[in-house]
Amino acid sequence: MHRLFRTLLMPASWLYGLGTGLRNLLYDKGILKQYTPPVPVVVVGNLIAGGTGKTPVTAWLARELGKEYRVAILSRGYGRRSRGFHLATPNSTPDIIGDEPAELQMLLPGTLIAVDRNRVRGIKNLTSGMFGPVDLILMDDGFQHRRVKPGFSIILDNPRRPMAQEPLLPAGLRRESLRSLRRAHKVVTTNVTPDLTGITPGSDVILITGIAHPQTLVETLSKTHNLLHHFSFPDHHRYTLNDIKLITSLPPHPLTPFPPQFLCPGKDYVKLRNFSEITDLQMIPASHGIDPAEQNDILNQIRSYVKHHVEQNR
Repeated sequence: MHRLFRTLLMPASWLYGLGTGLRNLLYDKGILKQYTPPVPVVVVGNLIAGGTGKTPVTAWLARELGKEYRVAILSRGYGRRSRGFHLATPNSTPDIIGDEPAELQMLLPGTLIAVDRNRVRGIKNLTSGMFGPVDLILMDDGFQHRRVKPGFSIILDNPRRPMAQEPLLPAGLRRESLRSLRRAHKVVTTNVTPDLTGITPGSDVILITGIAHPQTLVETLSKTHNLLHHFSFPDHHRYTLNDIKLITSLPPHPLTPFPPQFLCPGKDYVKLRNFSEITDLQMIPASHGIDPAEQNDILNQIRSYVKHHVEQNR
């Protein structure tokens, strides 16, 4: 955002900060009531709107903790056209459950994944017994959802856009005051990196993105491949036939004997794979980028929390 616009929006940010601060104070004082779930709930969230790697971190936690517990994932399902509670299935489309839950469903077959904007209702449904026993719920992007009282909260920070340097909405992208970090049990710096394994180095590629901050992906891909074009769409973009016509309308490059390969991040892949007009489409997986020593610490802290919760509720 241009510095002048940011300066003009600062009064609105101060008002926004007063509003969120008052809301948090009412929850902290118990004036606004919170729901305490019957099973351990771990929130994976951030203070910055988008671009901190919540989806790869949630997938990593589900894989690792799924070795010991029956894990369920609950998401709002941002960008979907449906309403209410929906359980993800292999046939669920992004229109029904949202692009990020659809990506998680693709990455984690067999994992219980549900979406509901009303997180209290979502948790009650997941723990109702209708879907079998649930030992642990990962709540994707639920730090600001104060109606639920989680037992463990992880806040992710992007070193390229540190939350401490980002103004509050609308002048910036920070959702809450930095004082809110007192509610977090763990603050983790993520260095999310694309996994280009399986894509021939130096090959001709066309990149399609509908994510918040594609700069890292573009820079990495440009160093290792011949990036012919980057189609950049807004975050959570819902692709149309006109978009597909634009993407596939590039004339053949005169110096490339083979047609270029189309590449995209996971949450774009689950939407673009349904268009037969795009051939040779490949997903670029994302690594969560958490330091190995930090990984063990996070997992051990969550295990301790789950054990403590079980002992308290015997």
